[in-house]
Amino acid sequence: MTEPTRITTLKDLKAALQLAVGLELSTVPVYLTALYSIGDGRNTDAAQTIRSVVMEEMLHMTLAANVLNALGEIPSPEPVEFQGRRNLSPIPAYPLDSPLISGIGTLELLPLTPRAVDGFVRIEHPLHGAATLDAIPAKAGGFRTIGEFYDAVDAALKDPAICPDGVFAPVRQIPDGDYYGGAGHVIEVKDRATAREAVLKIVDQGEGLPEDCLHRPAKTVTDADRLGSGWQMYSHYARFRELQTGRRFRTDQLADQNPEGAMLLVDYTAVQPALYTPRNGDSDDSPEGSALDAFDLAYSQLVDDVYLAFAGEPKEVVDPLDRHADRGRPALRLAVHAMYALKNAATALMRIPNPAKPGHTLCPRFSYVPPGGDRDKLVQRVEGRGGQDR
Repeated sequence: MTEPTRITTLKDLKAALQLAVGLELSTVPVYLTALYSIGDGRNTDAAQTIRSVVMEEMLHMTLAANVLNALGEIPSPEPVEFQGRRNLSPIPAYPLDSPLISGIGTLELLPLTPRAVDGFVRIEHPLHGAATLDAIPAKAGGFRTIGEFYDAVDAALKDPAICPDGVFAPVRQIPDGDYYGGAGHVIEVKDRATAREAVLKIVDQGEGLPEDCLHRPAKTVTDADRLGSGWQMYSHYARFRELQTGRRFRTDQLADQNPEGAMLLVDYTAVQPALYTPRNGDSDDSPEGSALDAFDLAYSQLVDDVYLAFAGEPKEVVDPLDRHADRGRPALRLAVHAMYALKNAATALMRIPNPAKPGHTLCPRFSYVPPGGDRDKLVQRVEGRGGQDR
C-alpha cells in the first residue's frame, strides 16, 4: 500500500491551503461552462443542480481562505512551493491536469454533454472513479484523491507540533453574512477547532467525500443543507449521479447504487455546441478573438476581486463587465454576483459560430492573465478594439 503524502511543516500547510483555494476554484469554470451552454428555459433541473454546486464551491473557497487567514497567511493567486516543488499555481489553466491530485484526471471546459457529466461524477467521486485507492498512481509530493489531500491538511491542523495554538488568530475572516446562495454556512476561524470544522465542511459537501460515504444513504441531509425553498443539498457526487443516470435517488438508497427514483430528464440537444480552444498567446484581431479576449479580461479581473475579498481589502469590487464600483456591500457577495454576471458574456460567446470548426460555437476559455505586462497588453487590445468599434 502506498503511503499518502504527509504535511509536516507550517510552511507546507500554508502552501497546501493556498492550493486548496485554487483547487476549489478549478472546478467552478468546468461547471459554469456546462451551465452557461444550456438554452434559455431548458434543462431547468440540470441547471439548478449545477448552479447549486457552483455556489458551494465558492463556499469551499471561502472556508479554505478563512483557515489560511487564521494562520496569518493572506490568500494569493501567486505560485507557491509545496513539498519541495516550486511554482505550483493555485490558478487553473485548462485543460487542467492537476499537479496536486493525480486521480482527478483532466479537467475540461465542455458544454452540457454526457462526457461533461461523466467528468463531474469523476471529480466528485471519493476515488475519482477508481476501484481502489491503490489503483491510482501516486506522484511524489502529491495526493491520489482530493479526500487524501484534505485528510493531510486536517492531520496537520490538529497537530500542535505543526500548528501551535498561538498560530491561530481570527483575522481577515469572511463572515457568514457576506455569503449566500447555497447550502452550508461560512465558518469564521479563530482556533484549531474551527479550522478543522471548516475543512470538514468542505469534505462533507464536496469532492473530499470519504469512501465509506458511498455506503450511506445518498440523500444524507443535515439541517444546514436545507434551503428555505425545500431544496436539499446532499453531496455533489449524489447530485451529479442523478444527472448522469437521468433519475433521482430514492430516500432509501445508498450513494453507491444506481438512482431508481423519479426521472430527471436531460435534453442534450438543447445545448450550445461550444468547442473550447486554449489561449495561445498570440493576438487575434478577428471579431471572435476580440470576444474571447474580452471574456478572459473580465474573468481575470473577477478572480483578482475574489482574492481581494479574501485578503480583507477595502470593500470595493468593480463589475468586470461595466467597471462600475460598488462600495456599499460586502466584497465577496459582489464578487459572487460578478461571477454570475459573466453569464451574459459566456452565453453570447456560445452563440458565435466557430470559424475553424463548422457546426460548433465559441467557448469561454476562463483563461486567467496575471497582472503585469501580459494583462496590460490584454487590456490595451480589448479597450483598443472597443474604441475602434465606437
